[in-house]
Amino acid sequence: MSPVLQGHPLVPTEKHQFIETNADLIALCNSVREEHAFAFDTELIGEDSYYAHTCLIQIATKRGVTLIDPFFVDDLTPLYELICDPDIITIVHAGIQDFEPVIRLHNDSPKNIFDTQIAAGFAGLPWPLSLTKTIGTILNHTVGGHFTFSQWDARPLTKRQLHYAADDVRYLIAIHDDLQNKLRELDRETWLHSECQKFSNADTFEFNTRQVVKKICGTKVPKTRELKRIQTLAVLRNSIAKEKNLPPKDVYPNDCIWHLAKNSMSNANQLSAIRGFPKHIAVQFGERIIHCLENSESVEPVKLRKPQKIESEPNMRQELDGAWSLFNAFCVGQQLAPGLVSNRQSFTDWYLWLREGRDISASPLSHDWRATLLNDFSAMIKDQGSLTFTFDNGLMVNKASL
Repeated sequence: MSPVLQGHPLVPTEKHQFIETNADLIALCNSVREEHAFAFDTELIGEDSYYAHTCLIQIATKRGVTLIDPFFVDDLTPLYELICDPDIITIVHAGIQDFEPVIRLHNDSPKNIFDTQIAAGFAGLPWPLSLTKTIGTILNHTVGGHFTFSQWDARPLTKRQLHYAADDVRYLIAIHDDLQNKLRELDRETWLHSECQKFSNADTFEFNTRQVVKKICGTKVPKTRELKRIQTLAVLRNSIAKEKNLPPKDVYPNDCIWHLAKNSMSNANQLSAIRGFPKHIAVQFGERIIHCLENSESVEPVKLRKPQKIESEPNMRQELDGAWSLFNAFCVGQQLAPGLVSNRQSFTDWYLWLREGRDISASPLSHDWRATLLNDFSAMIKDQGSLTFTFDNGLMVNKASL
């Protein structure tokens, strides 16, 4: 187990406290409220249920680290009230999953969230950057590897598990302080606030048909009939998973969805013959699945991105490669992680629309802080300005000339 960083005023060094009663949780939350900011993390297990089980909750302030056992503390309302209080900063690192139970179980939404992974991207660090590497980069301290997979629902937890769970929040207050100062210097505090709004939106945690269908399809481009069948099967799978409290992948895997999308099925018995299709699901829900396939033609399919023909032309492919590289250099020169701004597909659409003089309002790059950031870059594409790149101690800096 790696030693705790010593000598930093915002890094608590004492051994963590452990809470197993509602009364102790209330006392902790009252103490945290006086700090106006706290670090928050959870250890979840979602391999055997529709909603992930919260197995451990970690809280930290500059005073100390506290671990909460939700198997014994059965009323987390005081903690959820802290997270939903706009006057209190909740600091997380890649914390999107940690807030799903708050949205689902508490009649309110998280407020004033500071995600250090997102903030690091706005401060010029790579995105997404792990917590271990963030600690090493900002605090120059090495912590040991963390448990990607561990039996967090086992009791008692080992000393090693508890140590690493505490480290997941121990350094977040200090990281927050450093990144907040950098974002203030770069005038990007409002950008972070805007990006963290997703934690307050219940839709972020709901089943998203388009995203699920897109993940199932991957790089494949299904025909319209196949797309409709994939979509209806994905929606039905989610419904069954929720009904039976199973992970969707345990209902039937993506490979089976593709098989059903491409092949006709007339009765439920045929489902059991499909490789990898769970037989108990075929028996219990076979008729619903067949009925779903029969009615898929009436579904309005989601819109998936299809490459434009011009993208396949050799000269344009080369131009798009160059534009994407230039975009990445532009972001780095602005002390901003390119991956936080856009992915290759979204950039390609935006670039081609802009190049051809088409409406770009549908692009995510045309809204909010992204539009502000790319103002000079888009002016260059439209031949209304130019960009120059220089090096200053290895850091690429750009200057616009309009």
